[in-house]
Amino acid sequence: MDRYCAYGVFVSKRRDITGALNGSRFIEQPHIVPEVELARAFIAGPGQVLIEVGFDHGRRLHSTARSNPGWRVLGLEVRKRRVDEAITRARRDGLENVHPWRMDARTVFAAVLEPESVDVVEILFPTPWWHPGLRMKRLLIDDDFVTDVARALKPHGVLHLATDVESYAESIEVATAGSRLLKIDAETAGLHLPECTQLSRREWKCEREGVPVFRWFFERG
Repeated sequence: MDRYCAYGVFVSKRRDITGALNGSRFIEQPHIVPEVELARAFIAGPGQVLIEVGFDHGRRLHSTARSNPGWRVLGLEVRKRRVDEAITRARRDGLENVHPWRMDARTVFAAVLEPESVDVVEILFPTPWWHPGLRMKRLLIDDDFVTDVARALKPHGVLHLATDVESYAESIEVATAGSRLLKIDAETAGLHLPECTQLSRREWKCEREGVPVFRWFFERG
């Protein structure tokens, strides 16, 4: 992995990311470098690691951490208010195995995470962008991002994806088709993910309104 020294601390650099929070340039800022090192130290601690991307209101993130004390749960979200709420909730309940972080997932997977350092990645109902001509460029799940996720997963690590947007489902199928991830059936494969009793807000809405959900599980070989 390529690394360079920024303000006295070594950080990873694989490729430039543009987007939320100034992309990969954000982690080079002196007040952010300690956050990067803290996240790395959290992931490197004992136990298995789950990353929830775009945790929104954070109640599913909180439930996962509380129900699985032996796991380390990293939550990524770009909205400051949601991150602050998740941190407050974790402190209230004394949870030390959850780390809500205000950071763009694309930057984290491309330039922060070490290879083969994560057991499970959950990306549930990522937001589609509908601006004409830009939508496909703004989708989180693309070829490069899937490659970065596969690099971060441990052998036999799992990527869990879900969306209720048919066009997004089609783009996910394309992005994952040529990756090193193998599509699996969670039940027949005997897959055991960390217990979580809380639905995401979007999944709850889909269940209430009878909206079809597209869901995938991929395993890193």
